[in-house]
Amino acid sequence: MPIKGNSKIRILTRLLLTRTFLWLLLVSLLGFFNNKMAKARTSQINIAYFSVDPLAIDPLSRAFDPDSYAVISQIFDPLVYLDLEGNLQPALATHWEQLSETRWKFTLRRNIQFHNGEPFNAKSVKFTFDYILNPSNNTGNRWILNSLKSTQLVKNEPYQIILETHAPDGMFLNRLHLFGSICPPDYIKKKGFKYFQQHPVGTGPFKFHHWNKQTSIQLIKNSRYWKRQQPHLDKVNFVIHPKEQWVELFLNNQVDFIPNLSGNKTRELMRKANDQVKIIKRPVLASYWVLLKNEGLLNNVNFRKALNYAINKVDIVHFSDFGNSLPLSSLGKKGEFGANENLPPYSFNREKAKELLAQENITPPIKLTALVADIAETTAYIIKNNLEKIGVELDLEIVSRTEWSNRIVVHKMKTGKRADYDLAINLVDNPTYHLAFHAGIFLDSNSPWSLLSMPEFDSRLKEALQITDKEQHKLALQALDTFIHEKALMLFTTQKIITVAIRRNFNIQEFSRSGHLNYEVLAKAKVVEE
Repeated sequence: MPIKGNSKIRILTRLLLTRTFLWLLLVSLLGFFNNKMAKARTSQINIAYFSVDPLAIDPLSRAFDPDSYAVISQIFDPLVYLDLEGNLQPALATHWEQLSETRWKFTLRRNIQFHNGEPFNAKSVKFTFDYILNPSNNTGNRWILNSLKSTQLVKNEPYQIILETHAPDGMFLNRLHLFGSICPPDYIKKKGFKYFQQHPVGTGPFKFHHWNKQTSIQLIKNSRYWKRQQPHLDKVNFVIHPKEQWVELFLNNQVDFIPNLSGNKTRELMRKANDQVKIIKRPVLASYWVLLKNEGLLNNVNFRKALNYAINKVDIVHFSDFGNSLPLSSLGKKGEFGANENLPPYSFNREKAKELLAQENITPPIKLTALVADIAETTAYIIKNNLEKIGVELDLEIVSRTEWSNRIVVHKMKTGKRADYDLAINLVDNPTYHLAFHAGIFLDSNSPWSLLSMPEFDSRLKEALQITDKEQHKLALQALDTFIHEKALMLFTTQKIITVAIRRNFNIQEFSRSGHLNYEVLAKAKVVEE
């Protein structure tokens, strides 16, 4: 029986609806499975960086712990930053100009939001620096930004700001990297500073997610980051675990990235990791720093020289760094702006050391105390062994890096007095690439790190900093480096060749020449597609 026209239409309609339904069902199922697969592919990198909890992960804290900035620099942005080779780059400021020897005008990025949605503008910058400059807030980075005098908004220009320094400062822009991280004023005023410390909010490539004390600090991707192509990773997890177990964690797939692997662990990791590890090595601006308190015998320059002659740097290179370091002559490191690379290291000369002691009528045994960060433990024991050979007994107390900062840095910030140790030993990098940074934190009398009190050094550093002509500034810093060497203001050890371990399914091609875990390392990191 022939099908009538209306019946044909009804049948075709049903078929069309059925196909449409099936198509929608198929699309829905594909979407479901794609979402499942996307979740399964969520990229997370686990980093072994902290042995214990850092002191703080916000840039306005009263604590100051350089390690903390490995996290802070992922959450917050400064106006300018230094890239992996130490070149100055625009960040929250698109460009800047020097109006006079003491005044700088910065033009800011537009359409930038903090992680909580609060808009970034010149008021954010003014709030941040005014907070740091207020002595009652006693922020840990205030002494680094101590050349800054005031901040000024520009009328009818919400994206311009003027920063004025007390005097000319040849290091000013370098100071802003890391230590001038910009914070959200409305969020802090509304939530309170304590809440901000526990839930930091910035404009950086990663957002704070969770801090599980003594376990991990977790960050997640900022999908609205102003560098639209970054970051690539979805999650960053800083694992908090004793450093002696970092290799084991790597082998158990609990850690993917060790930015500062002990030299004696490299061969073990490469042997056991079944080709799952990639190693990066490069000389960096870091050293085992031995700070001296110039009181008693340590106020005698010949005694300080004797200690330097007694140190066998080859022992440190071989047995502490396992070949991954270079003998250091002074404060300046190879590749650092202002270093005098022509200075020869103090030679290992035990007899010369004994002659200097005899010349000053210094009779062994001599007893000294040292507070040592755990990361510098092996180097400290080598120094102890070397000094025993000239009659100097060094009593070592080994603590975590966080505890070291508490006893040396935080102690001086709270009390105004130097810690009661003759020596303080730690491994510290230089995120500013500039010699005056380490000269300031280690040796300037006003620094919370410094055990030294020497007005002559303070004035020499101040004079060098106030030279803004780049070439003359460099020459003044090289002269300062020579003074540090000749006065033996520290025990000079070795410049580190850093060893970085990365799981092969992560694409991290380079590490910062500063030795610091620069934010670019993680912002540029990718998962290797299989």
